[in-house]
Amino acid sequence: MFLSCLKVFHFHIKIPLRWTNSVETIQINSVRIDKLRQAHPTKRNSVSNSWEQHRVLIAGGTHGFGLVLAKILSRSGASVMVLGRSAEGVREALVQCEAEAHAAGYSKNQVQGITADLSHDGEGDRAVAQCLEKLGGCDSFFFCVGQSSRSVILKLAPHEIRSSLDANLMTAVEITQAVADSVCRAHGHLVFIGSLAGKFVTPAMGNYAIGKSALASFVEAVRLETEPRGGHVLLVSPGPIQRNPAHEATLPSIHRYDDQVARHDLPDSVGQPGGGASVRLLDAEKLAHEVLFSCQQHHQELVRPKKAMLLAGLIEWFPSWGRKILNRYTSQKG
Repeated sequence: MFLSCLKVFHFHIKIPLRWTNSVETIQINSVRIDKLRQAHPTKRNSVSNSWEQHRVLIAGGTHGFGLVLAKILSRSGASVMVLGRSAEGVREALVQCEAEAHAAGYSKNQVQGITADLSHDGEGDRAVAQCLEKLGGCDSFFFCVGQSSRSVILKLAPHEIRSSLDANLMTAVEITQAVADSVCRAHGHLVFIGSLAGKFVTPAMGNYAIGKSALASFVEAVRLETEPRGGHVLLVSPGPIQRNPAHEATLPSIHRYDDQVARHDLPDSVGQPGGGASVRLLDAEKLAHEVLFSCQQHHQELVRPKKAMLLAGLIEWFPSWGRKILNRYTSQKG
């Protein structure tokens, strides 16, 4: 039996070497590569084709990563409604998104905005109703809302933990429930921007991790109920994202955690992005293209940087060993 297997293996190896013309092989391989490129377009080139006339609601689309997504979708021909808590923030986001749409040859009227505070009951329902009225429907929904913090969990008041759950989980609940039917009918996407904090609990980031891990569980529950009805659910778990220096003046200060660090007597390093973890900041534009590409491919989860996904798997299979590696990246320095 073993010898017969060797003969079969030898037979299949010898035929290409004896009968295959090297020039023909190169030509065939090049055709295969071209076909693969057509079947798997690059992230940036494929975005504009699939989002044209797509009706999108972006919660948290007036600043940060949500605004980056809104601008890319606007210049890709999507009909976009951005949602933010501040009327001024909504106006500024509309100006930027309209400029992107106009530069790409699309109408400025395809961009809409609404002011809503999703932490209040009824605001999610109202926002979705406005989206359905102004855009004529909602094909996809992006949730880009959240609030980070720095603290010592054993000294944290219970109401502060509830605040993290309110900011990172409860803001998603009502609006997701309201928009799910429309997205499922359109066979569209429900995209939730979580965090690596939803996968790893690191020093001084425990309260934020509680909120984001709760969001991740909520997303999985939403997936179970919407995917059988035609909706696609994507959870994005990114590390800290690089800020745009051109808009630094309009963004929260990089020292926004200083009061929390001082109050809890924490090392200064934990006030930095990612709690001071040794991780490279992500490029927002690149990440946005990866998110939209993951929608097209119907991926269930996107974790960046990629090594974080490997580390999460390692912790799952080898908890002690994996956490030792995690501690090397997140050890606190004064």
